[in-house]
Amino acid sequence: MTLMPRINLFLFVLALVSCGNQLPKRPLIQFTFETKTLEEVLSENVVWSKAHEMKYHFGYWKPSVWVKFEITNAKEERKDYILELESPWVDEVLIGWLSKGKIIKRTFNGSSSFSEREIPHRSPIYKLTLEPFETRTIYAYIKNSGILNAPFRIWEINSFFDRIERDYIANGVYFGIIFALLLYNLLIYISVREKAYIYYCFYLATLMINYLLLGGFFKQLLVPDLELSIKPYLYVSVNLSLMFVGLYSLTFLDLKKINPLLDRVILLSVVCFAFMALLSFLLPYNWMEVSFIYSFPYMFLVLMSAGAYSYLKGVKSSSFFLLAWFTLFIGVIFDSLTKAALIPFSTFGRYGVQIGTAFEVILFSLALGRRLRFLLEENLISKNELTTIKKDLETARKIQMRILPNKLPQNLKLTMEVSYLPLYDIGGDFYDFFEFSDGFGLVIADVTGHGVSAALDSSTVKIAFRNAKEYKESPSELVAAMNRFLCTSLHARFVTVAYFYLDLVKMKLHFSSAGSPPFLIIRNREIESFECPGLLLGVRSNFEYEEKIVPLQEGDRLVIFTDGLYENLKPGADFASILYPEILPIVDLSQNEFHQKLLDRLSKMRQNAKDDITLISLDLH
Repeated sequence: MTLMPRINLFLFVLALVSCGNQLPKRPLIQFTFETKTLEEVLSENVVWSKAHEMKYHFGYWKPSVWVKFEITNAKEERKDYILELESPWVDEVLIGWLSKGKIIKRTFNGSSSFSEREIPHRSPIYKLTLEPFETRTIYAYIKNSGILNAPFRIWEINSFFDRIERDYIANGVYFGIIFALLLYNLLIYISVREKAYIYYCFYLATLMINYLLLGGFFKQLLVPDLELSIKPYLYVSVNLSLMFVGLYSLTFLDLKKINPLLDRVILLSVVCFAFMALLSFLLPYNWMEVSFIYSFPYMFLVLMSAGAYSYLKGVKSSSFFLLAWFTLFIGVIFDSLTKAALIPFSTFGRYGVQIGTAFEVILFSLALGRRLRFLLEENLISKNELTTIKKDLETARKIQMRILPNKLPQNLKLTMEVSYLPLYDIGGDFYDFFEFSDGFGLVIADVTGHGVSAALDSSTVKIAFRNAKEYKESPSELVAAMNRFLCTSLHARFVTVAYFYLDLVKMKLHFSSAGSPPFLIIRNREIESFECPGLLLGVRSNFEYEEKIVPLQEGDRLVIFTDGLYENLKPGADFASILYPEILPIVDLSQNEFHQKLLDRLSKMRQNAKDDITLISLDLH
């Protein structure tokens, strides 16, 4: 069954149960707050207020009240009546009257088990039999922690049980709607894992528990043999309802993005309601009830404001959110005015809260459905965009691979192994080389940053390197030429670079560096590092770079790398203390095995890669 037929069925049932007998008027009552026994009250040694039909609410701070009123049988035959106190949550009730000079008394204890009640009904009720034309004065002592009231009604037997049947149908439909929506949205949550749905499900669950407790159904239907007071559980449930509806609203309205201040206000309120729920077993019940009188309107105003702001900022599904709170507010107002007899009795007045909350949860569900549709549409758009991005990245990766050498150098005096491991699909590291008859030139560079932008700038580094080919035998001049070019070509980005010229006739290595890490030479199972300080490329166009010379021998192995190889492996440790212990055990391996083993050993130390990695090894023969 879809949502709209549920609404129509709910309204039809409520219209049906409203037909027939109307609620009887409340009796005219007098009251006193004097502490007396029933015998003292029956002796009329009490100062009573004037008879008042409207006065049955006595506030939150009085512990108990005595009331008296009259019941009259205007018929010529004996007649049975039901006296109902519409307070399922009341603590204690004592009613009494005089009958043929004897004191008759009946009691009610809200904490006792439901099965002990004389008449199994969710509210305190008493059966009275009146003789023809008899008028009986009823005295009632009501004790309650929390709201103190005396909402008595006097029913004829048939009218009472007819009304019970109609009430059970209406409440059954109401709980059915809540339960169906709970299961429906729980299944959606299992499918999509959207947090708003689970918060909404918790809200529905606590809302259902609220009305089971508030209406007296909890004891009657679920724990009839258990002796307990429902009040602390009611206050826990009410505060949890406000907490979950706050969490639902935060997620649904996406306030963290559009209004962080409102987000923090609601989040703080949610924490306060959670705290109040924990205190429900400790604080006096009248304090809890008074706190709810203020917290509900406060939460209503805050969430209505948040919904309106979200709607104005373009979250169109917020319209359902606003309408949901508005229907609940109207339902609560009509229910309260009807109970206070300030407006004529009507179906909407009798079931105002149920109708309001039913519409609220249905509209919340519609809002979630609309939000889910938007999320699915956005997800589809995002998937399409992601597919496009992946295609672009693949194209960029292919382009970058083309700017890197497509083969290793073909030189009888040296062999070269290279591993290029970008952090993402493409990276900012770069290497290239020159081959000529008597020597070999190698450049390794690292553009600051990662990803596409760094990769694009690495192509500029290649251009700078190729343009400086005339200086291939002079590392300092080549690096300086690259620097002049990059100072005019890069914006807010810098490059570390090292260039190595290997004179294979004189067996000397000339090198110059601009911020690159040291390189290593492994000779006779010993490791030595070399560096040449220099300013990063792209900072100052007239910077002069130093050049150093290192003698070479046949059998030397040069290990050249970018800083991604060793950074973030051991906090506070320098590159030597990290790399030397990993290199020494594998110095005797062949070049290919050495290269792969070194990467594997360092990879085991690395929890998460945070930079591009380039590793080059050169073996001299």
